[in-house]
Amino acid sequence: MHNFILFIKEFHIYKKSELINAIASFSKKQLAVFMVILLTVFVLLIILLGKINQSFMVEVPVSGGSITEGIVGVPTLVNPVSSFSNADKDLTILVYSGLMRKNNEGEFIPDLAESFPTISPNGLNYTFILKKDLKFHNGMRITVDDIIFTIEKIKNSTIKSPRKMEWDGVTISKIDENTIMFTLSEPYISFLDNTTLGILSSQLWKDVKVSEFNLSPLNTKAIGSGPYKIKSVIKDENGLPEIYKLERFNNFSLGKPLIKKINIISYANEKDLLKALLSNSIDQAGGINPENANILKKYNHEIHTATLPRIFGVFLNKNNNKIFGEPSVIEAIDQAIDRQMIIDQVLLGYGSILHNPIPPKIAEDKLIEKYKIPNTEEANNILEKAGWTKGEDGIREKGGATTKTTTKKVGSKTFTQTVKTATPKTRLSFSIITGDTSDFKNIANLIKDQLVKIGVEVNVKIYETGQLNQLIKDREYEALLFGQSINHESNIYSYWHSSQATDPGLNIAMYNNKKVDVLLETIQKTLKVEDRINKYLDLGNEFNNNIGAVLIYSPLYLYATSPQLKNIFLDSVTVPSDRFSLVYKWAANTDKVWKIFNK
Repeated sequence: MHNFILFIKEFHIYKKSELINAIASFSKKQLAVFMVILLTVFVLLIILLGKINQSFMVEVPVSGGSITEGIVGVPTLVNPVSSFSNADKDLTILVYSGLMRKNNEGEFIPDLAESFPTISPNGLNYTFILKKDLKFHNGMRITVDDIIFTIEKIKNSTIKSPRKMEWDGVTISKIDENTIMFTLSEPYISFLDNTTLGILSSQLWKDVKVSEFNLSPLNTKAIGSGPYKIKSVIKDENGLPEIYKLERFNNFSLGKPLIKKINIISYANEKDLLKALLSNSIDQAGGINPENANILKKYNHEIHTATLPRIFGVFLNKNNNKIFGEPSVIEAIDQAIDRQMIIDQVLLGYGSILHNPIPPKIAEDKLIEKYKIPNTEEANNILEKAGWTKGEDGIREKGGATTKTTTKKVGSKTFTQTVKTATPKTRLSFSIITGDTSDFKNIANLIKDQLVKIGVEVNVKIYETGQLNQLIKDREYEALLFGQSINHESNIYSYWHSSQATDPGLNIAMYNNKKVDVLLETIQKTLKVEDRINKYLDLGNEFNNNIGAVLIYSPLYLYATSPQLKNIFLDSVTVPSDRFSLVYKWAANTDKVWKIFNK
C-alpha cells in the first residue's frame, strides 16, 4: 500500500515537471495561443458552474424594504365602522384586522379567530374563539368586548355606518372573555364576509361621543391590530392627511409582515397619480385605467390584473317599451352584440366576456353559454321569423294594414273572402340611458352601430350622475346601460329576485321569473359552497333561457407596481381595497437560495 501511494505521488510530480518543461519549450506565439486557450476554458468553466448553480437556485422573499403607494382621494375615516371611500378602505384594511380574512383563493381564513367558526346545523349560530395574547398596536389586549363595542357602533343609526344593514338582525352573545356567538334571524350565505370587519379598541373609543364619532382624531391617528400601524401622518396646508407613514406590526396575528415600511400618498386624480408613477415618486397604484396601464408597461411597470365581480350590460324595461315583451327581440339583440369588440375598443382588452349575471368566480365558467360569438345573420333571421320586416330606412317594424284572403268550399261552390285588418305599426326602436363617462358613451354608441345592422334603432341619452340615479330609482328608462358590483353572493338575490323590482330594491331589470326566485331563495339558505354550485348552474341556465338583460363584460382591476414587488395575489379582489388582504406576505426584497433550503 505504501509503495502504491509513493507511485501515485511520483507519477503526479513527473507529469507536473513534464508539463513545465513543455511550456518552457513554447515560442512566444505558441505561449500566447496556449494562454488564450487556457483562459477561454477557465471562463467557460466558470459560466458552466454558474449555470449549474443557478439551476439549483430559487428566488425567495426576504424581510425588509419599503414601498410607496399612491391613491386617489384623502383617507379621513380610517375606521372600519365609518370608512366609506376607496381611500378610507385602503388604509382601514392595512391598519385593522377582523375575526376572519380572505386568502388569495377568496376563501376565508382565521385572523383574530383561533379557527374557523362553529356553525349550528340550522345555519343561525356562528361561534368564534379568539386567539390568545392578541394585541392592538398600542399594546392593549383584544377581547370579545372590543368586538361587541365595534358592532354596537355600526348598529347605532346616529353614526350612519355604511355597514349597518349587514349587522341589523344579528344578535351578539358573549360566552366568555375569548368566545363570542352571533345569532342570525335567518340563514345568510354571506355572513362570513361580515366577520372580516376590522375591530376597534373599546378602551380608546369609549369616551368618544356618538355625535362626534366621525370627527375624532382617532379616525386619522388610527390604532388597530392589522398588519401595519400608523407611525405618522403628514397633512397638507388645509390640514388634510396627505401622507400616511406605516410600519409593520410585529405582533400581527398572521405573522410578522415581510415589508418593513409602507407609505401611502394621496393624489387628487389619476392624471397626477400617473405622473407620480412615471417620475418614480411612488412605486405602485391601483385602479389604473387601460390606457394608462399600457403607458406604464412601456416604462417597466408590472401590471397585475384581477377580474372584478362586476357585471356591465343593458338592462331592459318592458314596462316602458313593449318590444322587450317579445323574447325574440331580446334574443336577437343578445345575438347581435359583439362583446369582444366592445372590450377591445373601450377597455383595450382588459375585460372578460359576460353572458350571464353569475360572476366567473362563482360558476360562470361552468355554465353552457347560449351564444359564444356574435352572429348578425342569425339575429336577422330571428327577427324575420318573428314578423319584424325592414322599412325603407332599414329599421324593422311590425303591424299596420294587412289583407287576409280565405277560401271555403260549400258543396260544388267555392267562396272567397277577403278581410282587411289594421293594427298600429310598432317600430323596432328603443332608447338607452347611461352615465356621462367616456366609457359608457363609447359603449352605448358601439351598441347603437351594431344593432342598426339588424334593423334595430337605438337612441342614446346621456345623464349626469344625479339625474341618472333618480331615473334608476323611478325605473324611468326603456333600456339602461349600467354596472352592478357583486361584493358578495347575496347581492345576486338583491339584483334578480322579483321582490326587489321596485325601489329601494336593486332589480333594475325588473326581472320576474318564478323559477329564478325559488333558486335564489334556496341558494340563500345553502351554506356549503359545493352544494350551491349546482344550484348556480341551474340558475345560470334559466337566465340563458329567459334573458332579462343583455350582459356584456366584467372589467379587470389593474394594479401597477415596480418589478421588485413580489408575492402579489389579486385572485380574491372583489373591491379595490382587497388587494391588501395578503399584504403581510408581500416582499420588496428577495434573495436566491438553493431549492433544498427553500421552505
